[in-house]
Amino acid sequence: MIDPEGIRLGAIAIVAVLVAAVARNRGINPSLPLLGAGLLFGLLPFGPEAPADPELVLVIVLAPLVFGEALSSSIIDLRRVSRPVMGLAIGLVVVGAFAVGAVAQMIVPQLPLTVALCLGAILAPTDAVAVAATAKAVALPRRIVTILEGESLVNDGTALTLLRVCAVAAAAGTVTAGEVGLILVESVLGGLIAGALGGLFLAWVIRRSRDTTVANGIILIAPWPIYAGAERVEGSGILAVVVAALILAHATSSAITYAGRLQAAMLWRTILFLLQAIAFFLVGLDVPAALAALTGDERRSLIYIVPVVVLTLIVTRFLFVYIMATLTQTRTRGSKAWIVVAWAGTRGPVSALAAFTLPLTTGAGAPFPERDLVISITFCVVVVTLLLAPTMGPLARALHLPHDDDAATLHRVQLSLARAALDRLEEMEEAAERSAEPIPRPTLQRLRSGTEGRLHRLEEQEGSDSVAPTPHQERELRISMVHAEQEELLRMRDEEGLPDDLVRTMQKELDVRARAAQSI
Repeated sequence: MIDPEGIRLGAIAIVAVLVAAVARNRGINPSLPLLGAGLLFGLLPFGPEAPADPELVLVIVLAPLVFGEALSSSIIDLRRVSRPVMGLAIGLVVVGAFAVGAVAQMIVPQLPLTVALCLGAILAPTDAVAVAATAKAVALPRRIVTILEGESLVNDGTALTLLRVCAVAAAAGTVTAGEVGLILVESVLGGLIAGALGGLFLAWVIRRSRDTTVANGIILIAPWPIYAGAERVEGSGILAVVVAALILAHATSSAITYAGRLQAAMLWRTILFLLQAIAFFLVGLDVPAALAALTGDERRSLIYIVPVVVLTLIVTRFLFVYIMATLTQTRTRGSKAWIVVAWAGTRGPVSALAAFTLPLTTGAGAPFPERDLVISITFCVVVVTLLLAPTMGPLARALHLPHDDDAATLHRVQLSLARAALDRLEEMEEAAERSAEPIPRPTLQRLRSGTEGRLHRLEEQEGSDSVAPTPHQERELRISMVHAEQEELLRMRDEEGLPDDLVRTMQKELDVRARAAQSI
């Protein structure tokens, strides 16, 4: 018999992908069209329905979504901006959750404190998709982009861990401070340990596997067992998924001969497109049902609750970022970058799906207090912040933030890589001569001139030796030269602090050339 939940998810995925595809083909950010389509289908008497099991949404959609976003990040880049990222991802999450919780309970007295804190934790994480889209549109400085993307990645784990603690406390009814602390410690430690073990295992897989299809297949299903394993030991499954993905991302970028890197990048780009489409569609789809479950007074109260909560989020973030920038002395004279960081507070599908995962009942079997109200507030706040997201572009342009000029750096990197390849070629030439199996001169000249011509440094040399080259020998030389460039690239990253996004750009080119060399 066909599972109704599977039918629902299948229908949601089909409609969401179709809407997202149309929006992308027309050059439109699909977030708002997906929200609108979800809202429309939620109002219709037919069409896909939101899944009834909230845990199913968390495991199937949110875990791989966060995993895929973390795969595009870099431990090295995050380490360079660790202070602001940790301040925003941990400090601001806690401060913002308590600020929203306090304000929410003040204006909605019937809302229990633990449930109000659940709302604060749900609305704490920012949206990585909106940040990335804006960064591409207005070319924000790399440091700001790294901070914002790092924050939106790390604060997912922080906020959802805090939500876990608050939800357990709310479901239990009464808990002591010691019990809350124990739950928090178990969640964090369990998530970190499970994530580290999962990430190290995946790193081992890509180093040992000779079949890239098998390796990428294991990575593809990894978010679910890692999440389940962390939850099994009372840890945070989302935190575990983030940690594992960061370890894996570093391992794949550091594995010189990892042939599946291009394949994995294309695969996860497609998966993220699908998951983000489903997530945004689910947000709109569940709004009508959540609003319908409210009383008339509760629906009318949203008119002033939502603006107050949005204003609280904005004011709290501005104050926190201003104070943090002042204390860390990053708010230098004339620099207005902190304003962009403060304004980049868009909430997205992670918050909406997190609200969707609130327990249906308490430990005593009673309905979870004000669950529908919390979900409705969350969805409305997400929609409002998404509508405000496009204003970040004009703000960044009005502040005249300096752009990164990578031309000189890229030129220096290309020179170093080419020199490393040529040095390796000479080493292999000398080794071949010592072994009395010299490399044919035309082969050497072709390899050397190809590398030099790529950088426009030397004229191509024409060989005079008539000895026919050996295809296998030439292939091994080309591959080894590319490996030398990859080694030099990683050395520059580790020793000279080359930004990881530049490393990834150059690494993609080298991977393409390595694949081409293997096909000779």
